[in-house]
Amino acid sequence: MNKLMMKKLFFLLIFTSCAGKGLFGWKADDGPQVSLEDYQEFSNQDYIDHLKSFEDIYKKQNTLVGLRQSSYRYLENLVRTISENNELFFEDKLKPRFYIVKSKIPFHFSLPGGRFFLSNGLLDKYIKNEAMLYCVLVYELVRSEKNIYQKQIVIPTKVLNTTRVLSLMRLNTEDKLEIHKWAFYLLKRAGINTDTYLSWLQIKNRNSIDFAKQLGDIQSISREEAMFKAFIIENNKGEVGDKYTGSSRSFYSLLNDIKG
Repeated sequence: MNKLMMKKLFFLLIFTSCAGKGLFGWKADDGPQVSLEDYQEFSNQDYIDHLKSFEDIYKKQNTLVGLRQSSYRYLENLVRTISENNELFFEDKLKPRFYIVKSKIPFHFSLPGGRFFLSNGLLDKYIKNEAMLYCVLVYELVRSEKNIYQKQIVIPTKVLNTTRVLSLMRLNTEDKLEIHKWAFYLLKRAGINTDTYLSWLQIKNRNSIDFAKQLGDIQSISREEAMFKAFIIENNKGEVGDKYTGSSRSFYSLLNDIKG
């Protein structure tokens, strides 16, 4: 018997022995015994950490509008105005990042850690004054600060387009209403016109087809507006609405930036 045949016989004997007596602690006829004792469920924090990774993925796959430093500082100042007047609410001293996405589709979303994404289509067509910009930012501030994101199964792919990310950002009407209530109080404490917040929801309702990718169910915005309107009426009894003070030059400079 040559050496090659001897090696084949040796490995055949080893395989037969392992199959009969058990390989790695289990018998062949019993089937593999898989232990689930160390399995841990995907936690909320795991999901939040996963969402944070979307920042780099999304911005690399989409065209961003370049902002001048003055416009970037302006957006930071808006966030600072809200957070510094609501220190009990904002526990984390986050440093926000802003991305203006080049897209005709009007949308806005935020990721955990104060990462804000707004389309230039949103700013150009629908954000007509500074108070309305505050409304968009305060909504996303509440979400990002309190990590209000519905845990979902996300299958990793190399593509994270706007349609996909907006679908992951959607909330039910009840959750959105709670955010609206917080936004109302935060704006009020910061001395910003709260009447505009209802106006912003009404704009989205009247133009629900344009906001379909963000809303998903375009019928839900009507219920959302009605519920928030009832909340406003209840909380503004006997109070005079905030006086509108107009928009700053920095606001219009920002709009000029996005038109490029």
